[in-house]
Amino acid sequence: MKLATFTHDGVTRVGIVIGSEIADLGESAPELPRELGALLAVGPEALDRAGRAAARAPRLDLEEVKLEAPIARPPEFLAIGLNYADHIAESGMKKPEFRFSSTSNQAASPGRTIRFICRAFRTRSITKANSAS
Repeated sequence: MKLATFTHDGVTRVGIVIGSEIADLGESAPELPRELGALLAVGPEALDRAGRAAARAPRLDLEEVKLEAPIARPPEFLAIGLNYADHIAESGMKKPEFRFSSTSNQAASPGRTIRFICRAFRTRSITKANSAS
């Protein structure tokens, strides 16, 4: 199941991506939370209901909606680039010397810019155009 947060006609809600469409759970299961983080917090029973609701949900073409950051305000998380030895060896790069954290204001919709402060307090932007992924 590919859960997504999207905006259509000025309303942001949760849906399930099915091929090139998104099933609008806000229409077919209005009792479910309209924010993905809250839906996930409810647990497996909410995900089961969402999956069943997708079968009867109205569908929108993905080109008609604006995909948003999946979780609007995620909690902070810690990460490290090249986070395991095999990955470091595969890349041919040196082992990173530092970890980094991401905060809730660093979640963005596809193609949007994320700004963060590098170790030396330089500001750097990552966008879809210049990201490595």
